[in-house]
Amino acid sequence: MLIRMKRGMTLIELLAVLVIVGIVATIVAVAVLTVIEKARERSFVSDAYSLYEAARLYVGAEKVEFLPARSSAVLSYRELVEHDLLEPIKDPFTGRMLAPEANPSYVLVIKRGDGGIDYAVCLKGETKQLCTYEGREQPIPVEALATEAIRGR
Repeated sequence: MLIRMKRGMTLIELLAVLVIVGIVATIVAVAVLTVIEKARERSFVSDAYSLYEAARLYVGAEKVEFLPARSSAVLSYRELVEHDLLEPIKDPFTGRMLAPEANPSYVLVIKRGDGGIDYAVCLKGETKQLCTYEGREQPIPVEALATEAIRGR
């Protein structure tokens, strides 16, 4: 009868451990990437809200008389930055600043017949955009801004 002494793991046991560690590492990496992507999306929606808030400041400073009832006006990203109501936006997906002089983002300000004001935002990043509402390319009402509305450019 042969007595076998255990001195270490066999090659198959080592390979099994490596496979298990690789699977766990892959699961963790996918989870981390998902969290990062969701954070970028929330940051992009937050940037759209910043455009909206800057437009509200502009409208407030103009005391709303700049817009007659039942009409609308477009406030460009460039205009809001030039009036020092908004800092240039850093695209969370690319990490680069959106150049105010070249970026077509804007806020649509709509004055209703009753004097109330509605806002809709179109934010265009380098690779993503928030400019599709009800299946068409148009600004998104502020109350409908959400990560689900982000589309590729």
